[in-house]
Amino acid sequence: MSIVVPVNTSYLAQYYKSVNQNLTNGSTDITFDLTQPWNNTGSYIIHTNGSPNFTVVQSGLYQLEFNLTVNANSATWNVGTNKVISIDITRGAVPEVVAFGQANNTSTTTNYIQSTSATMYLLAGDVINCRCQCNFATATPNAASAVGFDLNTWFTWKYIS
Repeated sequence: MSIVVPVNTSYLAQYYKSVNQNLTNGSTDITFDLTQPWNNTGSYIIHTNGSPNFTVVQSGLYQLEFNLTVNANSATWNVGTNKVISIDITRGAVPEVVAFGQANNTSTTTNYIQSTSATMYLLAGDVINCRCQCNFATATPNAASAVGFDLNTWFTWKYIS
């Protein structure tokens, strides 16, 4: 008698940046151009390097995570405005909307890090974007690229079921 052990294949991927990306005053879609060698996308979500867009191919429940490190570069943050990161979804005829996000406030000219994650059901054809919203008066802040093992700015998805 033989015992058959089911194989649990995980479909997941992580994307990050090779260079810093200047942020615009207001909203900036973050682009990703590098992937982890352990990625196993299984064509569940597809992405073109250098693009901000991730397109869902397989409907299902997904865990999504976005981490953003912002280098202030001496930028002075506008008073009374939060720094917001979000994972946005475009679905069919519905324009891009914030699916989930995180906001904070920090001292002017200060570097900062924000993270957001959630689990949600995605449909084939959904387009995912990671966005930074910050307002500044001087200099140009940027989304930090990968440094050593600290990935700074990254996006990860995992297919659950």
